[in-house]
Amino acid sequence: MNSQFNPIQTIETVGRLPAPDVPPPIMQESLDELACAFRQFGLWLSLWSSDAECLAKDHDAGAFWRLIGADNNSFHRILANQARLAMQAYASARADSLDLKSTGPLAPSLPIFAIPLRRGARCAGVLLAASITSAEFDEPMLRLCGDLELDRTMLESEARRVQGADHELIAKLIPALACAARQSSRFAKLSEEVKFLTHNLQCTYEELHLIYQISGKMSLNNKPAHVLEMVADELLEVCRAESIAFVLREDVTAPGDRAQYGVIAPALNERIIQIGENLPGPRQLERLAESLAPELTAALPHLLMNGAADHPEIKWTSDWLRHLVVLPLWRNHDLLGVMFAINCTDGGDFTSVDVQLLRAVADRVAPFLENHQLYGDLADLLMGLLHAMVNSIDAKDTYTCGHSERVALYAKSLAQAAHLPTGTCDRIYLAGLLHDVGKIGVPDAILCKTGRLTTEEFDAMKKHPEIGARILSRIRQINDLLPGVLHHHERVDGRGYPDGLAGDEIPLFGKIICIADCFDAMTTNRTYRAAMPLQAALAEVRRCAGTQFDPHLTEAFLALNHEKIVDEARALTSEAGNAAWINDVRPSKGV
Repeated sequence: MNSQFNPIQTIETVGRLPAPDVPPPIMQESLDELACAFRQFGLWLSLWSSDAECLAKDHDAGAFWRLIGADNNSFHRILANQARLAMQAYASARADSLDLKSTGPLAPSLPIFAIPLRRGARCAGVLLAASITSAEFDEPMLRLCGDLELDRTMLESEARRVQGADHELIAKLIPALACAARQSSRFAKLSEEVKFLTHNLQCTYEELHLIYQISGKMSLNNKPAHVLEMVADELLEVCRAESIAFVLREDVTAPGDRAQYGVIAPALNERIIQIGENLPGPRQLERLAESLAPELTAALPHLLMNGAADHPEIKWTSDWLRHLVVLPLWRNHDLLGVMFAINCTDGGDFTSVDVQLLRAVADRVAPFLENHQLYGDLADLLMGLLHAMVNSIDAKDTYTCGHSERVALYAKSLAQAAHLPTGTCDRIYLAGLLHDVGKIGVPDAILCKTGRLTTEEFDAMKKHPEIGARILSRIRQINDLLPGVLHHHERVDGRGYPDGLAGDEIPLFGKIICIADCFDAMTTNRTYRAAMPLQAALAEVRRCAGTQFDPHLTEAFLALNHEKIVDEARALTSEAGNAAWINDVRPSKGV
């Protein structure tokens, strides 16, 4: 027999591989090493699963083993039966070591040895070792040749070419093989545990990284819809969901957006946010949230609905919904909305791992929404107080009632036309709202005088920008508005007040409010003159560019849709009939 030692080669994988959640009893690399090491002593190895299906065979042991070891022949069935018997014996004995004597109908010329491999208390598989002890075939071997339809002479010739072993050597080899195989099985188990822990660490890292990314984007300066779109985008990068959606309660997105124009219902796309593929319509998501609302309680962290369309309450979603995770966004027993993870991208079901990641995100979204509500409520409170203060001043003179609110709107519209940042436009609105707050320090006799003011009275009136800036200077949060309040009567030619600034010396806020203030003054009735027609007022603004007004800002103002902003300004006035309005714009009845 040929005793040449072959270098290590990969043992061929045959049959079906274990499912991903059923680890093999021995790792492929370890099995290759065992096959190579014991091949030189005449042992041929095959690995069998816990349900007696062949996982791998050593196809580098010679032509003899390849011929008789082919799949689904009579020898293959003998091996399968021996694996099954070994697992039954292990189940009965629950022992590390079973009787390792040769078994099988082909012994003693072709003995088979079974080594059960355990995983915990159960048998994870069996390693079978076979050897040819004689090249002269006995009666069982001859029957095998007939069953396999192989020529006896040819098979005996191939048997002489493979490494064989006598019974005495095999008796020493099998215990060594059993020990090595069990060590390999333990190593496979440890490797699976390491792999599992590594996977968990990776998932934890991804989850922490995702939470870090999301937390960094949850700025209270951003609208909830914008933040939730970014959150959904980040989440879709790491989760198995086809799409992520949020359905929010109406009042969750309203705070902070109502201070200027009154309470308004948020647009549908501001409270129903969806990112991903194969998206249903917003109305369908809203209906889905309403259908599931009765099942949501503060004690319920989530709903996992694989095979979602089988649930009676949402059977109407069968056209587009297969899997669903519902995560209620609770804050102190107050349901702010729901988060949906819709349909698995790989066609599988959502698992507890998926839910854990989604829950971690939902637990960050809920406090953000609550904080946004609180922030919005504070903004509404501040704006309400500012409007009340401004209205109390405007109310001293019926001819200028609503003036500050209109100036604020015109100033913001001009700032937007000049392409200033959104935050700057909002601050200019506030500066416009407060620009005349200093009139609280002007005597009523001057403020409400009919007819033109005397020089002394006008000098007293000219003090209102400084009075206003002094009143507001103690409020740190609006210090950036003071230049607009103090310098809204400066002129670019230097002939304004209180400081006679010229050109670029005048702060931007002051230049913008100056145009808005003069435009409102020209287009409303005053005690000393009637309101100018719209086109006449615009012509006057154009004429004063470069002397009273900044020329670049004047061009931006003249490009506005004045009819539209005048209508918006009128809507801000609480009384339809106070100061007469623009002559060529027909006043509407009521506000």
